[in-house]
Amino acid sequence: MKKKLLALICALALVFSLVGCTISAPDAVGSIGDFEITSGMYLLAQYGAYQQAAQLAGTDQDTTDVKAFLKETITTDSDSGETAVVSDYVAQKTQETLETLAAVDARFKALGGELTAEQLSTADRYAQQMMDQYGDTYTANGIGLETVKAYERLQVEHTALLDMVYGPDGETPVEDDELTSHLDDSMYEICYISIPLYNTSTYAFADDDQKAEMLKLAQAAADSVNAAGGETVSDQVSALHEAAQNALPDIYAVLDGKTSDDSASVQTELLTESDVASAFTQDGAADALRSLSYGEAAAVQINGSTLLLMVRVDPLSVSSLDDLRSQILSDMKGGELDDALAAGGAELAHDLDSSAMNKLPAKKIVNNSANS
Repeated sequence: MKKKLLALICALALVFSLVGCTISAPDAVGSIGDFEITSGMYLLAQYGAYQQAAQLAGTDQDTTDVKAFLKETITTDSDSGETAVVSDYVAQKTQETLETLAAVDARFKALGGELTAEQLSTADRYAQQMMDQYGDTYTANGIGLETVKAYERLQVEHTALLDMVYGPDGETPVEDDELTSHLDDSMYEICYISIPLYNTSTYAFADDDQKAEMLKLAQAAADSVNAAGGETVSDQVSALHEAAQNALPDIYAVLDGKTSDDSASVQTELLTESDVASAFTQDGAADALRSLSYGEAAAVQINGSTLLLMVRVDPLSVSSLDDLRSQILSDMKGGELDDALAAGGAELAHDLDSSAMNKLPAKKIVNNSANS
């Protein structure tokens, strides 16, 4: 369950519409401040921008017909109804991404940052994994291993900036009591068992009456966890596991299903408010989680296909504050940092070689499998 700033690699992995596409651009692109923009980095940003546009496309728009889609209009903000021509949107998002990457690098260096050998190795290793998995698509779009390495190193810089700005020794450190307050108020550590609202053999979905029956049985299991009154997280998880083992056969039987060896396995996850909003989409599900006290169990249908039997636990009973610091800072200050970097990138942009950039936005996108 997981940032808007450096999500291009994820966007590139969504190759549902542009497999086999080729995007071309001049070899010399320019620079933003002291950040040199290679052709590959431009292509990476442009391709990611196109993928963002594709995700905003209407059901009647064919994103594989690149030439035609670039001329179409998409809704970029569902709340305001704001629209944009795809080619303009791609050009704007491409430039914004490049400006932000430039700001990441500039801010990291201004604060005296220097990647360690271990960080470089980690970034390069992940880049190679991405090429191993998506190399054909990257290559078809003019994106090579060195570009992906450079991009992954910028991701490491961005992650490091959170601590360099907001960490204990940062420019504007966030105090421990502020972190703890945010953890208590806006983050949710849950131990849970996921129960599918469908037969796992036939994939027949539960109807409303069956869902209600499964939820009733799961809530009875949650009530038994609460009655056990476990003092520690270990006690609470043990009670949850035992309750699930007892209840799951009857819950699965509602759909003529059978449990497997791992059906009662307990998973643990620390969720943010954005995680909750995106995953707990059933009416009332998110509020049901938010209302739980530490140690309290409940059964909640989180969406149309999943029921959770869960107990909310105190994150600081599972991990230390230092262990959670980066995750809390990311949720608490990540948006603020991204906004500052976007603004900083825009300020740096006056140093951009505008004559080179004028040649670039969506210059040529060819889909080998579609009309172009």
